[in-house]
Amino acid sequence: MRDPIGCMKPITQKYGGTFTFPGDPPLVMTGDPAGIKAVYTADPDTFEPLNQDLGVFVGPRSLILASGTNHRRARKLMMPPFHGARMRAYGEQMVRLTEERAAGFQIGQTVTMSDVLQELSLDVILQVVFGVTERAGMQALAKLLLEITNGISPLLALFPALRREFGGIGPYARFIERRRRLHAALDELIAKGRATGPREDILSLLLAARTEDGQPMDDDEIRDQLILLVFAGHETTAIAIAWALYALHRPENAAVLGRLRDELSSLGPAPEPENLGKLPYLEAVCNETLRRYPLAPAPAPRKLLRPLDVGGYNLPAGTGVVAAISVAHFREDVYPDPQRFSPERFLDRQYSPFEFLPYGGGARRCLGAAMAGYEMKLVLGTLLRRHKLRLASLKPDNGAVRAANAGPRHGVRMIVEERLS
Repeated sequence: MRDPIGCMKPITQKYGGTFTFPGDPPLVMTGDPAGIKAVYTADPDTFEPLNQDLGVFVGPRSLILASGTNHRRARKLMMPPFHGARMRAYGEQMVRLTEERAAGFQIGQTVTMSDVLQELSLDVILQVVFGVTERAGMQALAKLLLEITNGISPLLALFPALRREFGGIGPYARFIERRRRLHAALDELIAKGRATGPREDILSLLLAARTEDGQPMDDDEIRDQLILLVFAGHETTAIAIAWALYALHRPENAAVLGRLRDELSSLGPAPEPENLGKLPYLEAVCNETLRRYPLAPAPAPRKLLRPLDVGGYNLPAGTGVVAAISVAHFREDVYPDPQRFSPERFLDRQYSPFEFLPYGGGARRCLGAAMAGYEMKLVLGTLLRRHKLRLASLKPDNGAVRAANAGPRHGVRMIVEERLS
């Protein structure tokens, strides 16, 4: 889909902030803060996943497909690695991996930043999530992960009828074979993690996690949660940083880039990752990027198990419902001149979680939101501290949806002009 943000404008102009897409079941989308609040503050047991058949991609026991008690249990088990001191401990790895990637840039070289950032994001996942540090192991697993994530056709995700193996031939058969190899690789990592004992990576923490009655997750559940972390984490963060680089290097945003560089310089030549992550203007730039370029124009829809009032409409059980981020982030009554890239918005006021929702909200808010935001700040800040870049083309990029994410259509090609330190 081209221009995933712009395509919503004529719909909202005609129907307002809450509207229905016909289908079976009908899908109600709301970008109205009151409607979003109704969805995000409702009892979680009001909903169930709308697309249970996506388990073939992320695993049937994945957090995103769980409901009710199972969802609360799994979320509680998975929460600790993504917050507080644990998350901050990953900062040094994120900065080091970024510097290693950036060290390969050559003056005058044209770099497709989306590709570089996707590879970097995989490096972070392999070390921080899986605990893989050997170069050979990282390369083999990275190749497999890229094959499986880039090889999923949106048509397979949208139309279950196309999921036929046809005697081992075709895109679905290729996906099934790659999934088999991924499962085998993850099973081996899980077994190794159990044998070697406690480490600092997220896999090790999941192996050690226990419910209130002392029960651990079994290997199949851990494997499905790891797959979800790959699908949800590796491309989204890379896309967000690519959009930030694109926006900052547009000529109309030169003052924004200058102000950010001044803030980064204030930390000196070798800032601690934690201090880099605390910079207020850097955080404002990241937030404005996530507002202006939503990664998921609409998160995974949920199906109502009971009636719910949303934006003044009483929706019956069986209706699909979703908070439309691409509508909420462009409301002129909340964000004046919403097309303009202006990080100052986030310095001037606080937005409610029903107005600014880059990671969703409520009981279904992205579990890794804090870690994703931290990684975005550290990687973006490190790249800008190390190199002066410029866009290879000033042609506007309205983005395109691939699978579930809205990324730069042309990958953000940039020319390396200068090495700064």
